[in-house]
Amino acid sequence: MCELDTNECLATGLQTTATVDPAPATFSNTIAPFHRGEICLPLEVESGSSMPVLMRPCMHPCVTVSSFEFRHTFECLGSSCDALALMWMNTSGSGCPPDAFGSFDPGQCVYGTEVEFQLLTETSNGPIRGNMRLEVPFLSNEDAATIAADPSNNDAIDQLVHQYPQSDGRVPNGQSVSIQNSHPTPPASCRDGACTCFPIGF
Repeated sequence: MCELDTNECLATGLQTTATVDPAPATFSNTIAPFHRGEICLPLEVESGSSMPVLMRPCMHPCVTVSSFEFRHTFECLGSSCDALALMWMNTSGSGCPPDAFGSFDPGQCVYGTEVEFQLLTETSNGPIRGNMRLEVPFLSNEDAATIAADPSNNDAIDQLVHQYPQSDGRVPNGQSVSIQNSHPTPPASCRDGACTCFPIGF
């Protein structure tokens, strides 16, 4: 957090290793965000093409997902764009350990839910030529529940997302997607190994 009066930035002690800590042993109808998992997409995209993005959240074996929703946004300033990929799930659980929504052993990950969408590489001003930084931001269960209650509230989403520091560990391969006329046309889908997949949040 930055204090404008003193021109100092101080660590606030925000917890970003778990979306709730500790997780309750039993719960139902709990909204949980994409915390850890993988995201698949091309890192070089032809300008003006639709870019496929596939998200697979890592869920603890004790957690059952009954439904999910997603949202993606982007904005550009000149040739530099920032994009967000959000996903949240309605979950229930039984016999869960305290780290069920945290940093449990990746070998326990269950990838039973996935969502795929298309990101445009053009704006009202025409095709984008430049770079797009796509982040899967950290959100707590409480944050995700707020978004789920009103997913069209862009101001609320921005406020919730920007209370946490940006992290290259939540950006595919820690790099921006390059969007140029000379790059290949992306596949219609990232399923069946059509795109490279990258870990997020581990």
